[in-house]
Amino acid sequence: MKSTRAVAHSNIALVKYWGKREAVPGQPDDLNLPAVGSLSFTLDRLRSDTLVAPDPRDSFILNGEHHADAPKIFRHLDRIWRATGRAAPRPTTRVSSTNFLPTAAGLASSASGFAALTLAAAAAYGLDLPNKDLSVLARRGSGSAARSLWGGFVRQHRGGDGGDGCYAEPLFPQDHWDLRLLIVHTARGPKSISSTEGMQRCRATSPYYQPWLDTSEADLAAAEAAIAARDLSALGAVMERSCFKMHACMLASAPPILYWNGRTLDVIRAVWAAREAGLPGFVTSDAGPHVKVLTLADHAEPLAAQLRDVPGVFEVDVVAAGPDAHVEILA
Repeated sequence: MKSTRAVAHSNIALVKYWGKREAVPGQPDDLNLPAVGSLSFTLDRLRSDTLVAPDPRDSFILNGEHHADAPKIFRHLDRIWRATGRAAPRPTTRVSSTNFLPTAAGLASSASGFAALTLAAAAAYGLDLPNKDLSVLARRGSGSAARSLWGGFVRQHRGGDGGDGCYAEPLFPQDHWDLRLLIVHTARGPKSISSTEGMQRCRATSPYYQPWLDTSEADLAAAEAAIAARDLSALGAVMERSCFKMHACMLASAPPILYWNGRTLDVIRAVWAAREAGLPGFVTSDAGPHVKVLTLADHAEPLAAQLRDVPGVFEVDVVAAGPDAHVEILA
């Protein structure tokens, strides 16, 4: 076993991933198959750095703190080790990860974290796979992690119910379009309901869940065409539609799921008002209270200045498109 380091960047779904499929009889129960495809924008600066190394016992350190109980991490290491085909037990492993973004706050720290862990562990264990297959492994750790293997714009395919065709692939590179994503922070700390719990509740109880599934492919096609044409108005329209359909599905669950706070709504209204006044920006929001605003690079700072003035906003980050993930062998 080698020591390795991987860096993967967070991503924001412009056409949303929300919902998981039930396990198919006869298939592994940890395939973690999304109910719909998704299309994302990889972010610069917001990333996870992960070190994987041999150690006398399994250990996991996140942001400098030891976590004695980290079952998802070590199940993922077991999964990657099994993919090598070796019969021997998995080597005991130390994982040390630093998130350069808030953890469990709706900013996709699990996406960058599991993408980096997948790349680092695969290299440490000597598993040589094409990126398409690595994206499948990353998805089994976190649904959105498959998209964090690449920079720019990335599409995750829904694929078949047995997992065939359910992988991510790059659509357009980091330098395809000079956009900025404004991340408007409206709260501190982790969200109250995990994404996994929220998805399960929506699937089980929301009357809007099936319409959400039925309309996803049309949104994906429209978004991909808009990105190819560098048409912000067209992309913004489908992005907002996808976002609000997802949150409507959450609100119709029993009991309702509401990740937003009052400041979230104030920011959305402020973006719409700025757009009416000639400063284009389009909103999206994931399973958390923060608002993300997509705009052209030239409009980013003026729009960010307006949003910083919304009462209760903690900060506004201006983030460009991010690069591909990468891994290096340390020893």
